[in-house]
Amino acid sequence: MKTLVLIDSDALSRALFSECLAGEGWRVFEAEEGESGLELILEHQPAAVICDLRAPKRNGFKVCQLIRAQPQLNSTRVVLTGVSRFNSDRETALAMGANRYLVKPIAPSELLAALDQCRDQEDSAGTKPAVTGPTLIRFWGVRGSIPTPGDKTKIFGGNTSCVEVRVGDQIIILDAGSGIRGLGQRLMDEFRAKSLDVTLLITHTHWDHIQGFPFFVPAYNPKVNVRIFGYGSAVHSLREALTEQMKSAFFPVTLSQMGRHVIFDELSEDEFEIGAVKVRSIQAHHPGICRGYRLKTPSGDIVYMPDHEAYERHEIEQQKCSGKASQLGLDHARAEDEKMIDFIREADVLITDTQYDAAEYPSRLGWGHTCVDDAVDLALRAGVKQLFLFHHDPDHDDNKMNELAVAAEERVAAAGASMAVSAAREGEKFDLVRALSPADRNSES
Repeated sequence: MKTLVLIDSDALSRALFSECLAGEGWRVFEAEEGESGLELILEHQPAAVICDLRAPKRNGFKVCQLIRAQPQLNSTRVVLTGVSRFNSDRETALAMGANRYLVKPIAPSELLAALDQCRDQEDSAGTKPAVTGPTLIRFWGVRGSIPTPGDKTKIFGGNTSCVEVRVGDQIIILDAGSGIRGLGQRLMDEFRAKSLDVTLLITHTHWDHIQGFPFFVPAYNPKVNVRIFGYGSAVHSLREALTEQMKSAFFPVTLSQMGRHVIFDELSEDEFEIGAVKVRSIQAHHPGICRGYRLKTPSGDIVYMPDHEAYERHEIEQQKCSGKASQLGLDHARAEDEKMIDFIREADVLITDTQYDAAEYPSRLGWGHTCVDDAVDLALRAGVKQLFLFHHDPDHDDNKMNELAVAAEERVAAAGASMAVSAAREGEKFDLVRALSPADRNSES
């Protein structure tokens, strides 16, 4: 049975809502005000919450905000209600993480439609979704900073960061750079009239990692449920950042026009779950709030670290520039690199920032990106099985990318290691099952 917490100071409204929901198989817990309502929410972890905007003690905005701060309530659907018809109240409700805002009086059909995506707790609690197929990785955007279409990048691709991961029937998208446009079109062709659940995991809100989202066709389709995970920036929440780039001054369609099936889950913990996939995150060495992710799938572990500057190299070059040597600073940088090595240790696949070569790096010190040599060395020290060079510099054409890939292979060979390494190519598909078998890799080379 689906469980719901209903918070409303008006007894008549509670009675009408409860009667409607009980007839549709809902178990309803009622509260007259926000404080006791939150206690019920934390106790029962309901599939849904209906809360009046002007609830006493804790208003609907605050209740919604507190729910979204709890990782265990990521899947809870929140419907805020009220008599206010001001568009600003509706926009604030959605910005706080509400899935719907309904204006009273509310028809039963409208209320039930707002809850139609909730599942029975018995269907999801205590059990993980069955995985019925392999884990596949496909690159839709591999470029950093800005899209670079044209003849000189047609082999490796010119779209910015976007990687599709399929774990059986589950679809997880890593970042929403310009590559997500092609992925969205492909998904619509593949699923056509079928319903579809998509999870989008955002590392950070720099433009090259979110600029494709307004062109992601599934987000406009009411049969597609789009759930967006990520961390807020230093200034904006995750939703606010995506809303900002779709304001009328920059884009003809606003985020609110996409539909109510686009759900935001702003993260506050380093560990969480997306269906059958356990996810860990770590703060990357990159300006602002930027995270790297480690996805634990039934076929192996995938680490996605598209924007990161190796600590030791940064400290060495910084000391050269300042003319001030500091063993303390160097020791600290090495300790931070060790933390990153622990995070990526023995990953089956590492997709990581390799934007510069060693000659370019000093002139780009502090920009938040790693040179190829450092990425290879860190991966070798961590015992990574498959390394993909990623976040290619917009000035690196196909010839340059081939040179970097060859140099990386030679560096691995010189270390006497068996780690596979290649530069990620737009459109390339990788079967993670094969990544677990070095014999399979050798037979294909």
